[in-house]
Amino acid sequence: MEYGLHHIKATSATVTPLRPIYGSGGNVRSIRLTNASTAVVNIDLYLEDSTAVDDGRSHIVTTDIPAKTTLLLNEGLSFNNSILGLVIKTTGANLAAATPLSIIIK
Repeated sequence: MEYGLHHIKATSATVTPLRPIYGSGGNVRSIRLTNASTAVVNIDLYLEDSTAVDDGRSHIVTTDIPAKTTLLLNEGLSFNNSILGLVIKTTGANLAAATPLSIIIK
């Protein structure tokens, strides 16, 4: 099993692939998203096929994560990594240059 740690610095809309298509990331049991900033961060976590267009996306969660808060996702995260990639889009107002969002994938 592979573990993933990502730190996202978002001052405007930022799209970050967490598990690319055709990757060997193993099964995903949980995703922990921690907003370390003092501002709200909006996230859109989705699965994307190779077309990379809106109709090729399956959204897992779209929500705001308040400042200094952690969101734990631990159900319904299995997907076929040979045809889908895991991607996150973040936006937020007045985000500091420091890492506002830390993501741990197990």
